[in-house]
Amino acid sequence: MDGIDFENTSGSDFSIVFKGINLFVAVVSVLCGVTELFKGFSYFLQGLYIIGLGGLIGYLEFKIPPQLYAYASSFFSFFGRGAIYILIALLNFHGSIFRVLAALITLVIGAVYIGLEFVPSIQAPSNMQGEQGLSTDDLEDVI
Repeated sequence: MDGIDFENTSGSDFSIVFKGINLFVAVVSVLCGVTELFKGFSYFLQGLYIIGLGGLIGYLEFKIPPQLYAYASSFFSFFGRGAIYILIALLNFHGSIFRVLAALITLVIGAVYIGLEFVPSIQAPSNMQGEQGLSTDDLEDVI
């Protein structure tokens, strides 16, 4: 059985895989956030935060606001996404078995994303490339 050769994956397109993983994390985050809303005031605020992060992750898979890179550039790299996924996992790591399982899966995905930041042959999908992927203007600004 042959392993995956990460050195020769430059022609491969993993964007559909990353989109599916990101949408999975978004849905799981929103569901976990909704379950937090009914556990008291402090958990209510935590649930709103998790729902907001999950909603933003899902939204970024379909549309990228042009100014978001300036204010939340961590969503546009594997390292930043991985750190956000680990944050979501740590916020979800209590309560029912569903929440703990969802947190473990999200934690593993976050760790893998951080590892992918250091694999030069794997390119981030177009919706995670930030200003490079958003720019349609090739002209330089000269002052």
